[in-house]
Amino acid sequence: MMKILLYINIILIFFPAFSLSYPFTGIYFQSRILGLPLLIWYAFINNKKVKKDLFVFVVALLICLITPILGLLTNRSYSLIDIGYISSFLYLIIFAQIMGNNLDLFVNFIKVFTLANIFYSVLQTILMNIGLETLAMIHSNLPVKVNSGYVLPASILPYTYRFSGLFNESSPLIFYLCSSYIFLAEISPENRSKNTFIIQILTLLTILISGSKYSYAFLINYLIIKLIASVKDKIFRRFLYVIVLSLSLYLFNQYFSTILTSMSEILPAFEDRKVNIENSITLLLELEPMGNGFLPSSTGESGGLDAITIIVGGYGVLFGMTILISFLVWILLSKVKNKPIFVVVYILGLLSSGSFLISQYTLFFTMIYVINQQYKITEFNFVKSERKHYCLESKT
Repeated sequence: MMKILLYINIILIFFPAFSLSYPFTGIYFQSRILGLPLLIWYAFINNKKVKKDLFVFVVALLICLITPILGLLTNRSYSLIDIGYISSFLYLIIFAQIMGNNLDLFVNFIKVFTLANIFYSVLQTILMNIGLETLAMIHSNLPVKVNSGYVLPASILPYTYRFSGLFNESSPLIFYLCSSYIFLAEISPENRSKNTFIIQILTLLTILISGSKYSYAFLINYLIIKLIASVKDKIFRRFLYVIVLSLSLYLFNQYFSTILTSMSEILPAFEDRKVNIENSITLLLELEPMGNGFLPSSTGESGGLDAITIIVGGYGVLFGMTILISFLVWILLSKVKNKPIFVVVYILGLLSSGSFLISQYTLFFTMIYVINQQYKITEFNFVKSERKHYCLESKT
């Protein structure tokens, strides 16, 4: 019975773009949230208490609860999105902890979900090339996409398109694929299978041909980090990190205007994103202490898709930045081996898809938590075997 509750939640995550609630209530929210009562029931029956490892998630949830109350003293606006954030972080707390106790189930889900997105992306590309554009987005019922007759835009390579997989757009898909790629590289050998490497190769190829700005930024950073990580000397490796970071900041400062102009000419969407981020930073000083509240990002009413516009704009500078920085610090303090790459994925995610309502963040943070649990189990078993070995030696 308990496994059935988990499998129902896993199935609901397979609908990141199709809201099961929308046809019946007219309110669009991601289908996975429908599984929240089942997760709470599962946690209650199994007497699961919130672990200390999840303190960052709890902080985020408390901010989501407290800010609307304190916002009554200011001009902060309210919407159903506030309830969405409360539900999303509560879901994340319970889901991450349960998956941390079901490592094999979560790893197998990530493999299957990744393959499903890759194969569906191939199907979307075929449909677009044979003129069946509307069928390529049949997996999504997001009102703004359906009403506008949204079709997948062409990519930079011939006969390719900015496929979205099972998500609403290409950027969220690439965010997820980059996350799953580094997650599968991080999991321990006992959780791997012969097909893991094949899935990683397919994932990497999908990222390469996606035509997403996120994908190219990720691949460049990934290659640089891997090259530096290949240096065996720990001190020299840290020195290289400092040099590369300093050089990048220097070149970016020197050629800032040229880079922005070139990127805007090559990628028109880059100009829109740049303007949105500039506007959001400018507006930070005009925010109410508790933020201005939330407007839908999917319709463009929020003014941008980055986390500064959405999270900081919604919760204010103090609370908004607390959420963003807390998750960053949590990643840096985690036990993941490839911390720089996970940080890159997180920061790129904040710049491209800054709404924590989307399932990518739930999966991304759960991946890190699961890796932490994996290393804890490994350390525990190691210490246990060492003690057993010591006891045997003592007896002999």
